[in-house]
Amino acid sequence: MSRNPESSEKTPRAAAASLTDRVRAALEEDMRAGRLTPGMAIDERALAGRFGASRTPVREALLVLVAKGLVEIRPRAGIYVRQLGTREIVAMMEGLAELEGVLARLAAGRINAALQTALQQALATTEACAAQNDTAGYMAANTRLHELIYEASGNAFIVEQTRWVRQRIAPYRGPMFEKPGRLVRSQAEHAAVVRAICAGEGEAAAEAMRDHITAGGRALADIVLALPAA
Repeated sequence: MSRNPESSEKTPRAAAASLTDRVRAALEEDMRAGRLTPGMAIDERALAGRFGASRTPVREALLVLVAKGLVEIRPRAGIYVRQLGTREIVAMMEGLAELEGVLARLAAGRINAALQTALQQALATTEACAAQNDTAGYMAANTRLHELIYEASGNAFIVEQTRWVRQRIAPYRGPMFEKPGRLVRSQAEHAAVVRAICAGEGEAAAEAMRDHITAGGRALADIVLALPAA
């Protein structure tokens, strides 16, 4: 049986693309988890060794992250996790507050019984983590809670834009939750959002969500101001 030359040519390209995606996803997760922080250098050679790869797919993954605004290449200096300025943080958080507010309003009008139950369970988890001052657990439960609201909104387009902004600020989120008292305040804000969504009160849900994101934005701006200049 003769082999299809096109399929044999695509295999190496597909493998390279898959490796590039794996490297990119791993770096994004490192940023979300706080293993890579704003301003930190990224060692391209060490990264290639970590994945047992040549430097080509690693470089391609880094270029994707540059395009996303998560990484920057400084000529004659190296590759770094991009450090946002205070104005950028404020602008992104203003946009995120409006996007998340719209999603909360839509969720209040569209959420079903199963998602209501899941949302209440997620809220109970964030409450438990806040009480125990469990930052890592709270961050995971916080993500779950917001994702349930996204699902309930039924608007994939706005969700996509929201996730993009959240990805840009991901490297800062760990330190934000470590600020004294922030977990407890965040939990109270979550409770107001969930209460309004489950009651079908769209405008109240939107306002509570905007207040929640705005409060997080102030905490993020404080963190950025405390960072050394890039």
